[in-house]
Amino acid sequence: MKSLYFSRSKRLANSFVFILPLLILYEAGITFYGSDLKNTADTIIKTPLTLFGKNGSLIFNLLVIAFLLASVFYIEKEHAFSVLLFFPMFLESVMYAFFIGYAIGFVVYKMLFPYLLAIPFNSEVAGGILLSVGAGVYEEIVFRLLLVSALYFGITKILKTSKPLGAVMSILFSALIFTLMHYIGSLSGEFTYTSFMFRILSGIVLSCIFMFRGIGIAVYTHAIYDVFALLKLFQG
Repeated sequence: MKSLYFSRSKRLANSFVFILPLLILYEAGITFYGSDLKNTADTIIKTPLTLFGKNGSLIFNLLVIAFLLASVFYIEKEHAFSVLLFFPMFLESVMYAFFIGYAIGFVVYKMLFPYLLAIPFNSEVAGGILLSVGAGVYEEIVFRLLLVSALYFGITKILKTSKPLGAVMSILFSALIFTLMHYIGSLSGEFTYTSFMFRILSGIVLSCIFMFRGIGIAVYTHAIYDVFALLKLFQG
């Protein structure tokens, strides 16, 4: 039974249906708040669609609908769909989010660099939550689903390395790129040793979650952690 859960929860079709509510929440929020409030990874994904002008958003939405229909068709064909599957996937994501927030946070902020605390970024709570959700969806699609997969394919197939070495190298390289991207663009944060180390370790953990547990759980882990971190910031 446990092996069946791990197998089904990792499937891309189930993962897409799982993350769809977060995607809808983010896109609806962006529509309400305005296009200026966007996650960097969101911009990376949608930039090619600007070639279609005003129809870019429509094309993106059509692609999402097509992907949803394909996922539902595949799930039904494999008899692998169950709403009950998403509840343990959510709980598993919460567990990983707490690990990133408390275990890695403790190592970086309390043990490695206790005197170099990062300066928090202040914003409106609602807008911050939207960005957190968007980061969970789009950053995991860009840096895990696309980047890790591409690196793993290139390292193992083109460079002809072993699969374990390819996995380790793709995880490390993607985590480094994921970290550096947080210091580029309009929403970039100030560089600190603590933020750099925290993002490197978080990127490694999220890449491992993606490789072993699938994109759906990686997305929710990222989004839940970011929301918790934001709420903790405003409470403090």
